Amino acid sequence: MQDAKSIVIEDPYIRLQHQIQNFVRFCETVLKAGTIRKISLITGYDDKTQLADIAEKLDELKQSLLELDVKLNVKLNSNIHDREIRIDNGWIIKIGRGLDFFQKPVSWFEIGANDLSLRKCLETKVDIFRA
Repeated sequence: MQDAKSIVIEDPYIRLQHQIQNFVRFCETVLKAGTIRKISLITGYDDKTQLADIAEKLDELKQSLLELDVKLNVKLNSNIHDREIRIDNGWIIKIGRGLDFFQKPVSWFEIGANDLSLRKCLETKVDIFRA
């Protein structure tokens, strides 16, 4: 994230509540770098997607980010499949599962329910390279 000012996330599955929460957590993480000023999300949808609900939640996030001088752009594309994160400093991260890689806890009263660093992950591959 060093010297990065913008980041693009392509993930076709930022639709459901937990997926949007994963995206919020991702935004919180990249903001800690202190240099990000623009976040772009490209996500997918299908005929079951509640577009108004997604738009409302992402608009709340957009407003919250604006208060921190960070602009969020959201684009919908029903044809995307692959998942990747592109950082304007030349790094590209390809995540097989996208941002949705945590296992759901068996109980919301077990360790890892709130602290994701203690939660089990689903199997995925992560490729990180410089373009």
